[in-house]
Parts: sequence; C-alpha cells; structure tokens
Amino acid sequence: MNTSKKTINKEFLEKKIILIMPPDFELYKVFEQQLSCMGFDQVEVIAPIFKYNLKGKVLNFFQKTFFKNKAYKKQLIDTHYAQKVAKVLDGFSKGGIDYAVVIRPDKLDIQTIEKIHQVAHKVVAYQWDGLARFPKVFDIIGCFERFFVFDPRDFSLYKEKYTNILPCTNFYMDFQQENIISETKEVLYVGMYIEDRFQSLLRVVNKLSQYDLNLNINLFYGRKTPPFFHPNISFFTKGISFQTYLSLVCKASILLDIKTVDHEGLSFRVFEAIKYEKKLITNNTTIKQYDFYHPNNIFVFEEDSFQGLELFLKGSYTPLLEEIKQKYSFTNWLKYVLNISPYKALNY
Repeated sequence: MNTSKKTINKEFLEKKIILIMPPDFELYKVFEQQLSCMGFDQVEVIAPIFKYNLKGKVLNFFQKTFFKNKAYKKQLIDTHYAQKVAKVLDGFSKGGIDYAVVIRPDKLDIQTIEKIHQVAHKVVAYQWDGLARFPKVFDIIGCFERFFVFDPRDFSLYKEKYTNILPCTNFYMDFQQENIISETKEVLYVGMYIEDRFQSLLRVVNKLSQYDLNLNINLFYGRKTPPFFHPNISFFTKGISFQTYLSLVCKASILLDIKTVDHEGLSFRVFEAIKYEKKLITNNTTIKQYDFYHPNNIFVFEEDSFQGLELFLKGSYTPLLEEIKQKYSFTNWLKYVLNISPYKALNY
C-alpha cells in the first residue's frame, strides 16, 4: 500500500505542520504518509505510544482493588500522552510552525494545549467521536479558536454554548495507491466488539449469510476467549494496522458499517466506500441527508427491515460526480479546517 506519489498543493508549499493524534491502529502512519505527499516543507506527526511497565501495572492493581478507581489506567495513559506531546513541542521554537491539528484533544491537558499555541500560528482541534463519550473534552473546547465535531447531534446541542464549535465530517486519504483487484462477492467489516452495536451487526450478518456472498466479518476483542461463536464472525485479540485494513477494503466489493448509539456521525468506512467506489450497507439513517447518498450505492437498514436488499446486491455501483468525491478527500478536509481557500465546506 505504500505506493503514494506526491501531489503538490501550492497552498502548503514552504509551510510546516504538526499533527497530534492517538496512536491507535497506527492510523498516524497513514496520516504522515498523506501529509508528506501534499507539499509541506515540514511534517511532524506526534502520536505517543504508551508502554505498560511493571510499576504501572502494580499501581493500577492497587487503584482498582483498594480505591475502586477503574479509570486509573486511562488516566495513566493520558498523562503519559500529554507529557510526551509536551516534550516533543519543546524541540520547536516559538511560532516556528504554521499549522497544528489536534485530533482527540480531550487526551491533552490545558498546559500542553497552551504550549501548542506557542509553537504554531494556527491551531485547530477535531473530535472524531461523540463529545459525551469523553467528557474531559468539555474542559478544553474553549482553548481553540476553531473546534470541529463530527457528530451532527453534538453540533446542534452545543453550538450556542460554544461559539467556536464548527461542523465537520470524516474523510478519506487521497494519496495515490496501487490498484488491487476486488473480490466481487466479498462483504467486509472490521471493528471493535461493542455491545451496543453487536445486535445490529448480528442481524445484518445473519441476513447476508442467506445470499451467495463471502462474509469477511472481523471483531477485535481484547480477551483470549471470544464472547460467543458464530460461523461468519472472526474474533482477533490484536488490532490490525490501518494500512492493512485499507488493503482489505480495496479487495472487498461491499463495506458494512454499524453505528454506535452514542453518536450520529459518519464513520471512516463511509468515506472509504466513496474513495474506492464500494457499495455500503449501514444502519446510520442520517446518511440519506448527505449529497453523496445514492440508493444504488448505499443500503440503509433499520432493525429487522431489509426490504430491497436483494435488488441492492444485484445492482451496479453508480459513480459519483468528481466534485462530490473530492469534497470528502483529506486534502479538502485539511483546507476546510485550516480555513485555506479554495475548499468546499463540510457541513452536515
């Protein structure tokens, strides 16, 4: 998959950018690859990886056992994360960076965020999860001039209280990649085992198993013993890298998307379907409101209602207008959040 070619954007020539984000599933490597193709003079991706040592394990045991503090490990991880980010920032001169983009800013403390502002001329934040899932985020929203949320429900709820909140969607990486021949009957799902969306996944998997399809359904479950057995669902204990996942996406013909009850935002799977021109099956009904929605390409199911699924599976994909497709690229996303014209706004 590492066959990206440079696409020079004159808006980014001689500019320096910092991206701060969690290291989960090595997403940061794909972001670094993308940014390095865009013409920036300097790209710095900061994604501190937490290593759980013996001292941390002992402290966590005592905190959980004697103080009933089940959140201690997460606190330990976030503290380490903020400290490592601050340490990297110390290596930059004040005002030496043009742009800083912070993804999942709830993982940082106010002091570290202030340090980012000292280093970069323009700083923006993007919360790519529901705000209520990580309540710490409410303490730092006001630290940013432009704070983007991907959940339309959050935008509606908080736009009056926080006037710096702006709407935004996810995106797809638009660096060039090698062509991979897709399997015409493969349905792909890769995700974490989350109880609140499992029943929806089970319903659609059972329905799809009635058709002549190759179901490639994979759930990340952190324990050795799977929670149950299902002939069409595989469990794995270690997460795969995002690069590996994109390879799987290229090979599939249909992507499966199951929303969580915590938010209405569109997952990355939606935008990967746009880039790679894959059909999508989802239970996120809000997707019908977007300009890229086409019933030939996206099937929306609700509870046990799969009316029209057979016709959808037999039909052909309808290519999108190029301007709509480009709207959801990372390049346009970055120009939008940094307010660098020209761009197309990513409103809901």
